[in-house]
Amino acid sequence: MNSTRDAAALQGDALHAFLDQVQELLHGDDEQPAGDGRSTINQQDRAAAAIELMEQQSFAPASVAELERLHDFWFMLNRPEQANALLQAHAEAALQAEDAESRAESAVRLALSDIQSRLRFDRAGAQQLLLPAARQIAQLPEHVDAEMYWMGWESLADGAQAWDIAEQGLDLRRAHEKTDPEQAAEHAFGDAMACVRRAEIACKRDPAEASNAAVRHVQAAINTLRDAGADQSADFERWIYLGYRILELAPQSIPALFMACEQYLARTEDPAPSQAVKAHRKVKIARLQALACDQMGQREAALQLAPQGRFGLTDDSGDPFSARVMYWLREAGRLDEAAAIALESVIHSRPGSAEAGYRLALELVDQDAAHADTWALILAWAQIDEDMRQLLAQEDMPPQPATHYLERVRTGTPDHPVLALIEGMRLAAKRQMAQALPLLEQSVGRHPEWADSDKLPTLWAARFAALPLEEALARPFPEAHGGHWCYAAGVVLDDADDLAPLMGGKKKVPSDEVREPLVVRYYEEGLARFEHFWATGQGRYKDADLHVYSMLCNNLAIKYRNAERWDEAEALHRKGLASSPFAEHHDGLWWCANGRDDDAGIIAEAEQLWHFAREHGYSRHEPPRYFPTVALSLYKLDRGDEISIWLERLDEWYDELDEDEQRQERRDYLATMMSLLDFFSVFRPELVLPRLRAHQEEVRALQDSYPLRRLAGALEAYPEHLEEAVALHRESATYLGRNAKRSFALGNDNEAEARMSQDGLEKAERKLTEAQGLQPQQAASGDKPWWKFW
Repeated sequence: MNSTRDAAALQGDALHAFLDQVQELLHGDDEQPAGDGRSTINQQDRAAAAIELMEQQSFAPASVAELERLHDFWFMLNRPEQANALLQAHAEAALQAEDAESRAESAVRLALSDIQSRLRFDRAGAQQLLLPAARQIAQLPEHVDAEMYWMGWESLADGAQAWDIAEQGLDLRRAHEKTDPEQAAEHAFGDAMACVRRAEIACKRDPAEASNAAVRHVQAAINTLRDAGADQSADFERWIYLGYRILELAPQSIPALFMACEQYLARTEDPAPSQAVKAHRKVKIARLQALACDQMGQREAALQLAPQGRFGLTDDSGDPFSARVMYWLREAGRLDEAAAIALESVIHSRPGSAEAGYRLALELVDQDAAHADTWALILAWAQIDEDMRQLLAQEDMPPQPATHYLERVRTGTPDHPVLALIEGMRLAAKRQMAQALPLLEQSVGRHPEWADSDKLPTLWAARFAALPLEEALARPFPEAHGGHWCYAAGVVLDDADDLAPLMGGKKKVPSDEVREPLVVRYYEEGLARFEHFWATGQGRYKDADLHVYSMLCNNLAIKYRNAERWDEAEALHRKGLASSPFAEHHDGLWWCANGRDDDAGIIAEAEQLWHFAREHGYSRHEPPRYFPTVALSLYKLDRGDEISIWLERLDEWYDELDEDEQRQERRDYLATMMSLLDFFSVFRPELVLPRLRAHQEEVRALQDSYPLRRLAGALEAYPEHLEEAVALHRESATYLGRNAKRSFALGNDNEAEARMSQDGLEKAERKLTEAQGLQPQQAASGDKPWWKFW
């Protein structure tokens, strides 16, 4: 870049501000809108005005980021030659301005931009730049994540139709990826994806001759993953990803893929997947098989498989599969089934399928007399329900308002239960519960297929708000045809803060004791629905979500733990871990072991909880709540030397807190440490005393009974310090009641602490008496040693 710049040339903040203004002109809504809400300036005129502004200005980008933005802006305005000329003029200077560490990555970005714009006016020149750019990516430093650059390069190679170069670039990419030691477990999957890429290149190079080559490369991908070692990352989800990648290339290879997947997983999965996980996988398999059949023109086979894939799964992004099934049914003239899925999708506001059902209703509302009510109800609900309005924000609205469609249905079918559902939910939203209740009973109460996560709690809220409690509870128990819905109903009924707003906020929420049986019943109903699906593959859309099942297991296990049903609670936690593991299950298993006074189990489950929390994270992980019990169990089992491990873990946990968290946790940290040292002193007193002394004054300064009592207990292990231990016990007792209003992770200042304080003092006094060889009366009358200043 020349040292003498045009004074008007923009760079830095001024350049970005200018481009922001042009961007606003290009896409903004600064003009007065027309009557239909759209701007009066069309996009072509906006683009012309933006180009004129850009051409009136000169630029002197001072960094690669500024140069890239300018290039991309000209490219977006369909001025590739100007974009590229700007790049050629300023690239060298912009790169020199970069620091040495980022220069190589910046050079790659500019090289890809050069190819991108050049492709529009000089394809041959762009092709010549592809291989040098690939070599640049392959030489990027280890700390740079090159994946997005390889993906961009491959897209450009496809655009240039440079198929031989695309294959050379693929070899460079794999060689580069294999130099990363952290990607060692990805080698087999990466090689399989390279085979898929070769299949894609073959199809694009010569579509007429592509089929055999694609199948050959796809089979190579399948074989590569099938033969991978157990050390490779090739779990079920990787196989599903591979399946979707090959779906259009070689749909006839899908059966071979699933056979190879089964062989690989049978050889490498340990432990074997639970029944729940297997059922979850079968849904994904059915979807992919159905899509493959459709891809091969076997529509009837696809429709036969479709019901096995129409379940909501944990990692689904909406419900696009049901949308595809609706399309198939529409094409096959099976409007009964299409209308049923459309209404289900819209009533429950499922992203993906709800929009498809709405579009189908728009198309058929005046054409399909046999299902006119269904299409009209869909168009009415789409305008009433807030979730549907959000989903349809970019869609054309129906030609008539909701009231028009409702009246059409009411005229022909006045007792239609969906009419009652829509009106009941609308009244409930206005908190007119007395009017809403009979309509909700008629719809949600009698149709469990509509009793979803919103509507079922709303029915209960209306009952509690509009009826005497005895009558509300005496009415028939409303079921829900969805394990997820049962779980959600239990969650709302379990939390007064969730239920109160639904009741209108001014009504008295029934007590926990009244709601508890309902909560447990819904959790148990949900559990039964999920487990029926795991066993049979039969159920409703909301019966298949692994993570919701796991959360339900946890919530129901908590209820069982509260009722001291330890074995049942443990079984639920283990089911949850086998389906969708999270830390609360390990925490719950620890509490089950604790409830049964199972010392070996307490230690084992604490080990699992600690390691799971370390590896996967646990925001509510509180070592002070369980470490002291672990130390007690180790003490009782004569495994006291292991307490040192838990002391190290306590320090590790505390050291990783930030400053604010350490201040908040300091008391519990010290209290836990004193508890562990108290038990440890029996086994390794020589290791304990230095640590006691290091923290003694800080513990005394807390003026808190529990931590000081435990410190005193630890000192009892040293005969020469028994008098001091007794004195500290007496001091700790003076703090009883001082912290009664505070809540701690352990050692709350309550009646139990007062009893333990008295017991601890009496025990220490007996030890001292025995050590002195005195009778208790003699010991009690002794003078205070001169060295004690407390």
